[in-house]
Amino acid sequence: MLPSMDVELRDIGKTYDGATWAVQDLSLSIPSGSIFGLIGPNGAGKSTTLRMLATVVNPSTGTLLFDGQPAPADASELRGKIGFLGDGNPLYKEMSPAEYLRFYGQCYRIPPRELEDAIEDTLVTFDLAQKRDTPSGQLSKGMRQRLLIARCLLHRPRLLLLDEPADGLDPRSRADLRSILLKTRERGVTILVSSHILRELDDLCDQMAIIQRGRLVVAGSVDEIIRGYDVSRLVYRIRVLGELGPALAVLREKRALVEATGTEDGLPCVTVQVQGDDALMAEIIAALVEAKVKVVTASRLRGRIEDVYNRLSEDRVN
Repeated sequence: MLPSMDVELRDIGKTYDGATWAVQDLSLSIPSGSIFGLIGPNGAGKSTTLRMLATVVNPSTGTLLFDGQPAPADASELRGKIGFLGDGNPLYKEMSPAEYLRFYGQCYRIPPRELEDAIEDTLVTFDLAQKRDTPSGQLSKGMRQRLLIARCLLHRPRLLLLDEPADGLDPRSRADLRSILLKTRERGVTILVSSHILRELDDLCDQMAIIQRGRLVVAGSVDEIIRGYDVSRLVYRIRVLGELGPALAVLREKRALVEATGTEDGLPCVTVQVQGDDALMAEIIAALVEAKVKVVTASRLRGRIEDVYNRLSEDRVN
């Protein structure tokens, strides 16, 4: 397992024109071995922050620390310890996954024999082995995104930076991405992932920061932030066979708040807010089954991170 990297941003600012600030006075501590979520609307400064951490652009003000040391003027050695998936990364459509990984491995000067072993391991890890010789332009969106992330991990970085990695992915591909990120952390990699879709990060990150207009709103462990803003509710959509009446009666008995009723995919459904945690929802589902309600699906729509964000956004216009 690789030694993880801890990262600190001290009063970081970035202006491209000397007048307006993409990021301003941003201070964050990203613990070693964590999955850190950077949350904010489009234009909040997330991409600029990741580009500074990747040493692609230099901060206008402030200091970046990697394992307690400032980023050197010549960051080439540091970049060898960082994997970065930015916005609009190229994928050469005529190259197969194996050729694409080999090209980037050579850029990182990985020795030939070691590189071939790394390519094979990476193709298996990202479930691309069967497509190793297929032109990348013929891969599905999910496979192309997996290949881009695979490229970021080929050289075994200690820090992985992902800018909106789930953008455009279908639900199955997003689930695969979550699994990959969790496995990557098990290998000892510190992960910073940005997103404006909060459901992607709920129950994945152990640390997070919310930024708006280039400034920090709140940061810390997810549990601490949820406790600090007194958020303990989860929102689910339940689909059933038959009438909703018996289900609504159980939900009233369990003091769950019904937000809406309707149909989804031709089946009656109810959107319900649960004041508690997943264990309480499991108890409610058990009560529904006991009451002979035929539950088809019970899927979470909104989690606690999203509730925190919505509450903070009530007082701040994006």
